Amino acid sequence: MAINTPALGCAAVAVSLVAAVVLASWTVLWVGLLASLGAVVWWAGFSPAARVAAADRRAIQAVEEGAASSAGVTPPVRDVAQEAKRLLEELPPLGSTVEDAVAACMTRLGPFDPQPLAVRFTKLARAHVAADEWILGLAVGVARGPSDNGGALAIVTDRALVVKDRDVVYRDEEPVIQPGEYGRLDSGARTFLFTSNHGLEVALTARELAADSRRTAVIPAGRPPERLIREARDAELIAAEWMRYLGFADAVATADGADGGIDVVSARAVAQVKLEGKPTGRPTVQQLHGVAVHEGKTGVFFAAAGYTPQARTWAQTSGTVLFRFDRQGAVEPVNAAAHQLLADADARGRQ
Repeated sequence: MAINTPALGCAAVAVSLVAAVVLASWTVLWVGLLASLGAVVWWAGFSPAARVAAADRRAIQAVEEGAASSAGVTPPVRDVAQEAKRLLEELPPLGSTVEDAVAACMTRLGPFDPQPLAVRFTKLARAHVAADEWILGLAVGVARGPSDNGGALAIVTDRALVVKDRDVVYRDEEPVIQPGEYGRLDSGARTFLFTSNHGLEVALTARELAADSRRTAVIPAGRPPERLIREARDAELIAAEWMRYLGFADAVATADGADGGIDVVSARAVAQVKLEGKPTGRPTVQQLHGVAVHEGKTGVFFAAAGYTPQARTWAQTSGTVLFRFDRQGAVEPVNAAAHQLLADADARGRQ
C-alpha cells in the first residue's frame, strides 16, 4: 500500500499526542512532534515516489530549457553552390555510357517511380544529348491534365536543357530559373518545380559552374590520344577533341537529330564527320562549305574512308579543311589547309 506524505505526517502527530497524554509529559509531546517532522521531511525527499517525481521535474525542465535555447536559433543555410561542386565530382565522367549518366541522376530525382522514367530519360538522352555533354540532372514537369502522362521530361546538361513534352522535343539554351526554397524552372509553357524534383536546383547551379569552366577552357597542349571507334558517336567525340586541339577551344559535338548535318560546332568553325566505308564525294563537302560560308566559319571535314579526287580538288579550291581518321582514332591531314592547321597546333603545343 502506498503511503503519501500528508498521511504519514498526520499519523506521526497523532502518535505524539497519544504518547504525551498517556505519559502526561510536555517533553514527550515536543519530542514526538519534532520526530514526526523529521520523518515527514525524510519521506518527502528520499522515498521512491519522491525520487521519481524529482526525475520527472528535471526531465521537464531540461526539455523546456532546450526549447527556449533553440527558439531563437536560425537553422543552417543550405550551401547549394557547395552541393553543386560535389555533384560535379561525383557524377560519371564525360565519355561514360548514357545508362550510367541517367542512373546516377535518377538517385537525385525522387519521388517518382524510377523504372519507367529511366527508360524514357535514356531514350531521350540517346537521341538529343551530345556525346560530350555532361548530364547533370533530371526533372519531371507539372502535369497539365489527366491525359498528360506525368508531365514533360527535362534533362539538364552542362550546355542546355533538353525537354520532351508528348511528341515535342527541343533544346532550350536559356531556360528561366526562379530560385528559392519553392523555386521552379520554366521552359516555354513547361514548368519543373524544385520541390517535386529533388536535386534540380543543384543541377542548375552545377550547370552554371560548368559553363564558367568552359569559358575559361584552354586549348589542349598535346594531340588527343587515340581511342577505339566503335560507332559514329565515338567518331564525333574524337573529332570534337581534335577541333579543340586545332585551336577551336569551345568546340563541342552536337546532338543527334538537331545538327542539320553538322556534327561539331564552335564559335569559329563547323565540322562534319563521316564513318562510312566509301570515300566522301564532292557534293557532301560542298554542303559543309555552304554551311560554313553562311555562318562565317571555317569548314572542317573528318572522314574514315577518305575523299574522292573531285572532293579533294574542290576542297583545295574552297579552303575546306580535310582530315582522315581510322578505327583506332588516329587522325591525319589530307589537304594543304589541314596540314597548315595541324602544324600551327603542334607549334603552339611546343611553346
